[in-house]
Amino acid sequence: MFRLIDKLKTYTFFKLTVIYLRYLIGFAFVFASVVKIKGERFTTLPTDTPVGYFFEAMYQSGFYWKFLGWSQLIAGILLMTQRFASIGAIIFFPIILNITLITHSVNFGTGTPTVTTLMLLGTLYLLLWDYRKWIILFQQDHRIKLDLTQTPEDKFMTHPVWITAGVIFTIVTILPNFISLQMHPALPVIWVGLLLLTGIVAFMYMMIQLKKLKS
Repeated sequence: MFRLIDKLKTYTFFKLTVIYLRYLIGFAFVFASVVKIKGERFTTLPTDTPVGYFFEAMYQSGFYWKFLGWSQLIAGILLMTQRFASIGAIIFFPIILNITLITHSVNFGTGTPTVTTLMLLGTLYLLLWDYRKWIILFQQDHRIKLDLTQTPEDKFMTHPVWITAGVIFTIVTILPNFISLQMHPALPVIWVGLLLLTGIVAFMYMMIQLKKLKS
């Protein structure tokens, strides 16, 4: 399997898949975290429903509710920075594993468990992609030689453009939680447009840079 991953790392398509998967998962966690950090309820479902009862119990925990929010925020931001995405994926994995088990255990319907399962699989993919950074923990030989030289792959995936895009994604994702997007009907459209534009501009810039290197 690891040989297959090393082979995939030679293709730009799979590098881009990892980069934008980090953005997508990071966005979902950052967006969901701010409500918890602000100490607000995540849902308005009544407590006589299993889901409503569960979230109300979590909300009433107080400090733990905010702790979950900060954990999600930190993991999401680290993922979207690209530079520290490996740490973000490691932090993210136990959180999304618990969320997935909860959505399958409590009656969340069919849609939510499917989404959380896909996010769990996506996180596993990100961990496998970075296997070289943690596989040494399972090696018997402790005399491990680390090659700290930067490879062309690292230069591509940690390019400042991706990092800048991650910062913009983070700011634009958090911003709606501090302003009312319902003040004007066009604001939600502008918000989504900024997210899409950031991703497209970063992609186009890197494609131009790759074309220059190959010419």
